[in-house]
Amino acid sequence: MTPRVYIYALAITMLFFTGCIPTAYLGENEQLLVSIKPEGLQLVDQAAVQALYRQNPNRLVLGSAPYLALYNFGKKFYDPPKIQQKIEEQEVKLNRKITEAGTDTSKIVRIRNRFENKIERLETKQKEGNFLMQLGEPPAIYDSLQMQRTVDQIGIYLNSKGFFNSQTSFTKEVKNDKLVYVTINIEENTPYRYSAFTYTIPDTTIRRLVLSSTNRSLLKLGDIYDEDVLSEERDRLNDLLRNRGYYEFARAYIDFLVDTTKAGSYAQVNTIIQNPEQGGKHKQYTIQNVYFKSDRDRFGIARDTIKYNGINYMAYKHRYSTEILDKKIDIKPGQPYSQLLTTITQRKLSNLDVFQFNNVLYNKVNSPVDSVYQLNAFINASPAKKYQETTELGVNFTERRPGPYTSIRLRVRNIFSGAENLDIGLYGGLEGQIALTERAETVMIKEYGGNVSLTFPVILVPFTNKSLLADLNPRTRFYTGFSSEDRTEYKRLSYQLGLDYIWQRYRGPSQPPVMQFTYSPVNFNIIQVSRVDSTFVDYLTRFSNSRSLAESFESALLSFMSFNFIYNTNDFAQTRNARYFRTQVELGGLSQLAGLDLNVGDLRTFQYGRINPDYRRYIPLGGKRLFAYRVNAGVAKPLFDSNVLPYDKHFFAGGASSVRAWQSRRLGLGSYAATTETIVDGETVVTRNFNAEQPGEVLLEGSAEYRFNMFSFINGALFVDAGNVWELQKDPSKPGANFQFNRFYKELAIGTGFGIRFDLSVVVLRFDIATKVIDPAELRGERFVLDNFKFSQIFTRNNQTSLNIGIGYPF
Repeated sequence: MTPRVYIYALAITMLFFTGCIPTAYLGENEQLLVSIKPEGLQLVDQAAVQALYRQNPNRLVLGSAPYLALYNFGKKFYDPPKIQQKIEEQEVKLNRKITEAGTDTSKIVRIRNRFENKIERLETKQKEGNFLMQLGEPPAIYDSLQMQRTVDQIGIYLNSKGFFNSQTSFTKEVKNDKLVYVTINIEENTPYRYSAFTYTIPDTTIRRLVLSSTNRSLLKLGDIYDEDVLSEERDRLNDLLRNRGYYEFARAYIDFLVDTTKAGSYAQVNTIIQNPEQGGKHKQYTIQNVYFKSDRDRFGIARDTIKYNGINYMAYKHRYSTEILDKKIDIKPGQPYSQLLTTITQRKLSNLDVFQFNNVLYNKVNSPVDSVYQLNAFINASPAKKYQETTELGVNFTERRPGPYTSIRLRVRNIFSGAENLDIGLYGGLEGQIALTERAETVMIKEYGGNVSLTFPVILVPFTNKSLLADLNPRTRFYTGFSSEDRTEYKRLSYQLGLDYIWQRYRGPSQPPVMQFTYSPVNFNIIQVSRVDSTFVDYLTRFSNSRSLAESFESALLSFMSFNFIYNTNDFAQTRNARYFRTQVELGGLSQLAGLDLNVGDLRTFQYGRINPDYRRYIPLGGKRLFAYRVNAGVAKPLFDSNVLPYDKHFFAGGASSVRAWQSRRLGLGSYAATTETIVDGETVVTRNFNAEQPGEVLLEGSAEYRFNMFSFINGALFVDAGNVWELQKDPSKPGANFQFNRFYKELAIGTGFGIRFDLSVVVLRFDIATKVIDPAELRGERFVLDNFKFSQIFTRNNQTSLNIGIGYPF
C-alpha cells in the first residue's frame, strides 16, 4: 500500500469511528448542541428565525456527526505556531526580494502581489483552520447564555414584524448526558395591523407630491405591521423626491410615528417629512448644462467641444457618434434633477461595452436669483480597450472519454465610431459519443468552426430614426459563421447567416434585466454533407421504417425566422426565490410562401414549425438549502408541402441537462423499444438497442431537485427526472411511439439520483449519478427497474445507471 493510499484509508477509518461518536472530544462539563427546533410559528418565516441563532448546532447524520468528525480529524494536523513561522518567513523573503528589485517599481508590484497572496492564504489558514477543518464544523459547545441571547433576538425580530404581544422561551433536553436538543417555544399571538395613515409634512409642495403617490405606497390598510416594509416605504418616498428635483434631500428627513395605544391590535402610522434644519423649504434643482467627457484628462490641454441636442460633448479626439450617445443620455438641460435618470444613463452607457466605467457628477450653479437652484451635470466616461482577446482551454468528459477543446475570441470595440462591436471567434475540439450505427463503440467527434458578428447599439429598421425601443437596451446583430463536424458516420459543413434584434426590460434602473426579447427575421443555414456512411443510411432507414430520417441528413438550405423570450428573476448563483421562463418559436421555409425560390443546386429545403417553452422555479429553504423544479416541453412539425423535419430541429431527451438516467439523446420514443437483429448460430436474435439516438416531434420532461450544502464549497443534490419524446403521427411499425393524451403519462420515463457540485465561485463543476426507476419501453409489469441498480456499475458503461459530468447547474 502506497503512503498516499495509506493516509486516505486512515482518514476514512478515523472519520467513520469519530463520526459515530460525536461527543468523543468533549470536556467533562461540556455538552454538544445538535438541534434547535422552533415551534409555534404560523405567520413568521421559519428561515428568518433560524438566521437569528447565536449558536448553530452540529449536524447529525444517522446519529453520527460527520462534519464535526472531519473538523476533529483536520485539527490533528493543525499547528498555528508552525503557520505563524511560515508567515514570518514569507515576510522576510518579501522584504529581501523588494530590496533586490531596487528601483524597478513594476517588478516590486509583481513581487508584492505574489507574496501578499501567499501570506493572506496562510493567515486564513491560521484563523479558520486547515482545509479539512474548513470543510467540517467546529464543535457547537452548548452555551446557555448564547441560547438566551438567541431567544431575546427572536423576540426583537417578532416585535419588528408586528407581534408585539408574542412570548418566546426555550426548553433543553439532554440525551446520552452530552447531546443537547433545544426547542424554542414561540407564541405569536395576534399581530398588529395598520388601521390609519396620517401625514405631517410642512412643505406644501412635498406634501402634494407624497399624497398624489399614495396609491403606490407599500403600506396598506389591514396589513401586518412590518419594520422592513416601513424602511422600504422610506426608500420609496426618498426616491420619489430625489427624482423630482430634490438633489439635497436625504432619508433622514423621513420618519414614522407609530401609535399602538388604541384599543385592539391596531397600529396608526403618521408619516413625518421634516424641513431642513436651517429653516425654509427643501430646494428643487434643475439642470442648466450637461457636459460629456469621453477620454482621460490631459492636464493643461483644452478639449474640443461639440454641442448636439443641448449636450456639450468634450474630447481631445471625438471617437464616438454624438447621435448614438444622445440616445443613451437621459439627462437633459432644463429637466429637474432626477436620481432615476442619472442611474439609467449610467446603465445605458455601461451596456454599450465601449467604456471601462462611467460616472455622473453634479455641481451647484451660483445664481443671482435666490429662488432659482440649478446644477451642471458632468458625465465622465473612460474608454475601454479597443481590442479584447479571450482564450479558453478545457476538456469535455462525455461517454467516459476525455476530449480537449479550445476557443479564442477577439472583440473590437467601436469599430465604426458608432459604439459598434465586432466579435470574431474560432473554436475546435474533440468529443466522445456513442456511434449511431449498430457498433456500440465510442467514437471521437472532431468539430471546429468560426463566427463573426457585428452588433449595433440601436434597432436598425428604416424610418425609425434609430430611436425604436431606445430605453430597452436595443441591439441589432448581424452574424455569420461556419462549423465542421467529422465523425465515422458522416461529415458535414454548416454555414450560417442571420440577423437578430435584441432588447431587454429591467425591473429597476440598477438591477439586471428581468426580460429579454430576441427577434430573428432572417436566418439562413446551408448544410453540405460531403460524406455519409452507407451503413449509417441503411441503419437510419431501418430504424425509422421510412426514408424521412435519412433524408434529413442530406445537403440542405434552412431558412427560418424565430422569436425568443426569457423571463428570469434569479442571479448567477441561483440562490433567490425566483422564476425562470423561456419560450422559443421558430418557423422555417416561409420564404417559399412569399414566392422566394431558394432552391439552389441539390440543396433540400424544409418547411416546419417549432415551439419550446421551459419553466423553472427556485425556492430557498434557508441554511444554504434550495428546492428547484423544471418543466420543459416542445412540439415540432413539418408544414405545408414538406413532410420531413430537419434532424437538428427534432427534440431529444436524456443526458446531463435532461433525464439524467438515460444517455444523451437516447430516451424514447414513448413506450416503443428500438431493436436490433443479429444472426447467432444461424438464427435471428432480436435485442434491445440502447445506442440509437431517438429524435422526436413532441417533448415533455420535468425535474425536481433538492440542493444542500455538504462541506464549505461542496454542495449536494437529490433529484428526480421524468420525461420522454414522441412522434406526432401513428406508425404501425413503431407501436407506442406516437403521442396520445390518454396514455402519455404512462410513458414517462423516471430516473433518480444524487449529485455533488463544487461551487468554485466563477464556475460550478457538477457530478450527477442517476439510475433508472421506470423504463416505459419495457413490457408492462416489468417497467419498474430500480432493483437493477448496482453500485459497482456506476463507473462502467451500462444501461441502468449514468454518470453525468457538467459545468453549471442542470437547470
